[in-house]
Amino acid sequence: MKAVLLALGTLGLQAEPPAVPPPIPASTPGGLPCDARDHQPLLLGPATAAEILAHRAVFRDTLANAPLPADLKARWKAVRQPFTLVAVFGSWCGDSQYQLPDLLGLEADPNPFIEVHYLGVYRDKALAEAQWPKGCAPQPVVRVPTFYLFATQPGGTQKLVGTVVENPPRAGQRMAEALVELVETASKG
Repeated sequence: MKAVLLALGTLGLQAEPPAVPPPIPASTPGGLPCDARDHQPLLLGPATAAEILAHRAVFRDTLANAPLPADLKARWKAVRQPFTLVAVFGSWCGDSQYQLPDLLGLEADPNPFIEVHYLGVYRDKALAEAQWPKGCAPQPVVRVPTFYLFATQPGGTQKLVGTVVENPPRAGQRMAEALVELVETASKG
């Protein structure tokens, strides 16, 4: 051991303990909290489509690179029953970054019968009860994105009628198609 230290000293090197990385900032200069893993800003709690698209380029790029077919948009617009669609997503999550833009594309031409809410979560997927839209019972979130469809009942209460968790249910299916089918099926039932 003395020989190694002597050799390091002769070379002008000193054995130093490994550097401790600086603590991760709690938030960006703009005030957004940062992800402990990728050090990127996070969207947490209720968010708008505009905030999501402005937040990270991947949301804009995915939306721009995969335009929705006109027939899917027409089917979305044809729904005439009141629903609330809650999209729980992680701005840090690759699946959310890939799947959420389909809903953003549908909502770009909004249907007045479908109220869309976006809720951003951190890696623990925790949401406070108060963050859920009024009348929508808080749901357990295990994976993101998860899309919760609530049907508006007489008196304004909301009843959970379906979900799409993380990816569309059929191989090769787009999330927009899965969400349109979910709303269409709930309209018939």
